[in-house]
Amino acid sequence: MSEAEQQEKNPDMEAEATEEESQAVEGEVVTEETEACELPEEGENAEPSLDDQLQAALDKAEENQKNFMRTVADMDNLRKRSSRDMDQARKFAVEGFAKDLLGVADNMERAMSHMDQESENDQVKAIVEGVKMVQGELTKTLEKHGVKRIEAVGQPFDPNLHQAVMQVPDEEAEPDTVVQEMQAGYTLNERLLRPSMVGVAKAP
Repeated sequence: MSEAEQQEKNPDMEAEATEEESQAVEGEVVTEETEACELPEEGENAEPSLDDQLQAALDKAEENQKNFMRTVADMDNLRKRSSRDMDQARKFAVEGFAKDLLGVADNMERAMSHMDQESENDQVKAIVEGVKMVQGELTKTLEKHGVKRIEAVGQPFDPNLHQAVMQVPDEEAEPDTVVQEMQAGYTLNERLLRPSMVGVAKAP
């Protein structure tokens, strides 16, 4: 009897065979899924030991200590910088006002240079004395606030303090020595406020 004839006579045999094949396929899939799902190795998710936890805590404490020291150093530098800035601001706060007063000092000096300070006339002598007193008070006030006159005549020429406007042939003075002062120079707390306008000696 052929296979076709057997199936025609017994259709239940065909259904049973199909069901067995289906179960066989499902069994393969389950087997593959089981193989793909790997179980974690023993001890992989275990908590760190006490020694590891202690070392981690010590490392964290050391890092915090360094951060604290850096913050303290930054704050100290900031305090010093702020103090220095305030000191500089206080020293040079009067710079503009001092520059304006230099014009008054120049005029007082010109007035004195044009007066006959040896005159016997009482009125002239009184005027000279009054101008001297005002000039002296002005000089004291400037010095009180850190404004000092630059020594020029007889000093070696210093481009940081002097402004040369002419050269003067001079047999007695060394070359590059200041021999004339056309306008006085001043400093404010050691910082140049205005250079002296001078004449410098040169070899004749």
